[in-house]
Amino acid sequence: MKPGKPLRDLRTYGRLEAFNALFVPAIATYFGWPGDVAGGVVLALANLAVVIGLVVGAVYWLALAARLKGDPAPMRRALILADRAQRPLLAVVVLSVIAVSWLIAARGLTLPAGIAATATLLAALEYVNYYHVQLQHFDNLADWRKLVRGKGFRRAHMARDLAVWRKTASR
Repeated sequence: MKPGKPLRDLRTYGRLEAFNALFVPAIATYFGWPGDVAGGVVLALANLAVVIGLVVGAVYWLALAARLKGDPAPMRRALILADRAQRPLLAVVVLSVIAVSWLIAARGLTLPAGIAATATLLAALEYVNYYHVQLQHFDNLADWRKLVRGKGFRRAHMARDLAVWRKTASR
């Protein structure tokens, strides 16, 4: 199969998610490193949540591109990863929300707390975007038009693939 635009886009999504799995925590750590251990733990927790979500997303998009090229094996591995990562990711996001809330309540909205809060928000959005509903509509004109016309959000691509995989894997 000759690579077309959709295939290139999927690989680009995967590569961007993989890059961001390194870039976002690095930037958050550089600009938001607090002067104490408690703040460092909160930032590390937020960064961990971001990394898990972005790695799962990267693996999924690259596997989807491979599946479109006729190789289903990477998708099976991606869905196993996504399945195994869902609960730990949700747990880390929830813990990060609690930790960031405590940090802001105890110390106020400092730059490190704000950066940890932003990383936590990004991780929560990644979780929803991959495991529940597609939040990203700005990169596809058809999706954007549906959203603007009031058609709402649709189920996430990975959530649909994961549901099918879970049904067949449980047989």
